[in-house]
Amino acid sequence: MINKIGGTVATVLFCLILQTGFLSEPLHAQIDTTDTDMVEDYNWRIMQRMLNGIYIPQDLNDAFYELERNASDQAISRFRNAPGDDLSNKLFFGLGRWMKSNWQFYEGSRFSHYLRGLGLSHPDDMVTFVIESFHLHLNEEDLRIEERVEELRERRFLISRRMMQRDTISVDTIR
Repeated sequence: MINKIGGTVATVLFCLILQTGFLSEPLHAQIDTTDTDMVEDYNWRIMQRMLNGIYIPQDLNDAFYELERNASDQAISRFRNAPGDDLSNKLFFGLGRWMKSNWQFYEGSRFSHYLRGLGLSHPDDMVTFVIESFHLHLNEEDLRIEERVEELRERRFLISRRMMQRDTISVDTIR
C-alpha cells in the first residue's frame, strides 16, 4: 500500500508533513481487524487530502467550510432555519449518504479518523454527528461535542444490545 505514494517510509512522512505542516503525533489505525493489508490501506487513506478525486476534510471546521462552499445560499438558509430535533433523520439518506460515501466513513479517511478520535466508531453515528454539528454551527450554538458524542455512543450501545437480544434464543432446560 505504501507503494501507492512512492515506495518509502520517508516519502510517506514527507507527504504527511506537506499535508499537515508538521508532525504533531503519528497516525495509527483505529479499526478492528487483524488483517495487515486492511490496516496498511487504512493508514494510507487517513493521510490523504483527497480520495477518489474528492477533498476530505481534516476536522469539523473544515467539514463546515466544505459544506458551506458546496451548497447554495438558499440551501444553507433552509438548513439553518430547519428545526434541529429531527434534522439528522430527514437528511440522513440525502446529505448523510453523500458524506458517508464521499468522505468515506466506511473505508476510512482522515475525517472519519478524526471522528473516531472523538469517540464515534459507526459511520451512521458520524453522519448524525456532522449533520447536527453543522446545524448548531450555522446557528452559532455551542457544539457540545463531548456530550453529544457520549449520547451517540450510548444510543449505539443500546442498539447493539437490542440486536443481540433479538438474535438470542432462549432454551427452557427444565422439564
